[in-house]
Amino acid sequence: MTLMVITPPAEAALSLAAAKDYLRIGHDGEDALVSKLIAAAEARLEATGGLALVTRTLKRGWTCWPRGILRTGARLTPGPAASLVSVEIVDAEEATTLETSRFRLVDGKLALRPFAALPVIPTGGRVDVTYTAGFGAAADVPADLAQALKRLVLEAYRRENGDTLPEEVTAAIDAHSGVHL
Repeated sequence: MTLMVITPPAEAALSLAAAKDYLRIGHDGEDALVSKLIAAAEARLEATGGLALVTRTLKRGWTCWPRGILRTGARLTPGPAASLVSVEIVDAEEATTLETSRFRLVDGKLALRPFAALPVIPTGGRVDVTYTAGFGAAADVPADLAQALKRLVLEAYRRENGDTLPEEVTAAIDAHSGVHL
């Protein structure tokens, strides 16, 4: 299974100004540090929850169909998956066949359309699914996840980062990811 970012997010999920306000920093002397802490907190939250906070285009590849594709659909992570761009079968020589019309996105899962047959992945080949994921722009990130980001930045700023996430961060991730930590 591979994951490639086709189009990265246009902005961070938490602005430098919002983070500095939360940290009660009234000067520019620590902007570089706070920016790094924001990036690290966002990466940690997204990786832990299988989330994409700000919209981006991703390509996920499999050498065999993911579990659940025939019954309930296969969850696309990171999510939430917002739209399906393409489904391509790639053979061992890298020749592609577009199969998007056989699929749809249902509740963040890649699912076969009714009465469509599942395409065969050739030996040595793969399936590449390109989709957009995320809640939208930074302003569209749910408030509890934005607060969780602020909390992670605060912990890192105070050098309180432990191996475990604070309860409120775990609860926010749980509420949006479909993954129960």
